[in-house]
Amino acid sequence: MTGSDDDIDVLDALRGSLDDITMAVPVERIVAEGRAVRRRRRRVAVAAVGATAAVGLALGAPGYGHPSTAPPTGQNTEAVAFTVAKRSDGKVAVTWTKEQYFKDPAGLQKALRAAGFPVLVRTGVFCKGPDDHTQVDRHGSGAGVDKVVERERRGDGTVVFVYDPAAMPAHTQLSIGYLNQVQLAVTHGRPGSVERLVPTGVALKCGTDWRG
Repeated sequence: MTGSDDDIDVLDALRGSLDDITMAVPVERIVAEGRAVRRRRRRVAVAAVGATAAVGLALGAPGYGHPSTAPPTGQNTEAVAFTVAKRSDGKVAVTWTKEQYFKDPAGLQKALRAAGFPVLVRTGVFCKGPDDHTQVDRHGSGAGVDKVVERERRGDGTVVFVYDPAAMPAHTQLSIGYLNQVQLAVTHGRPGSVERLVPTGVALKCGTDWRG
């Protein structure tokens, strides 16, 4: 038997589904029933694909989401809460909005370290060196921080922090302590974080008092 692909598909759809139809039934009805079966199968297949896609989105399946904070290579690297870029002069620029600043401390630490900037990031805990008895200023910055971190505020509301690995004293890292929600309620968000230069390779003094 020969015919179009459409007719062949119709006949395939008939197999096993029209057992109750006898030879007395007109051929037009048989063909119509077969085409109806084929349409139902197509609808079921489309519905299944849609359900699979919905489940993938609900479970956070990989897709067009944000890439991970891999080591910057001179181009912007998207993270959950910010953008990290290693500049040609060796400095590391982090760009975010005010709302994004508090969303991913662990991701910031990972990205900065991958870019070659030594940093220790904590939330609700603030660290300083064992011989450091100084307090931070009203902006939350300790002594020497302004020499390694520059801040740029743009007209669109984004803020750029530029970290300079070359300006870091030897055997030193930057300690960034984010205030938690309870602490922010006291300071009203000013400061929202505390930054100090702290030594590496020694036990640090860490506590919940952001002023030190």
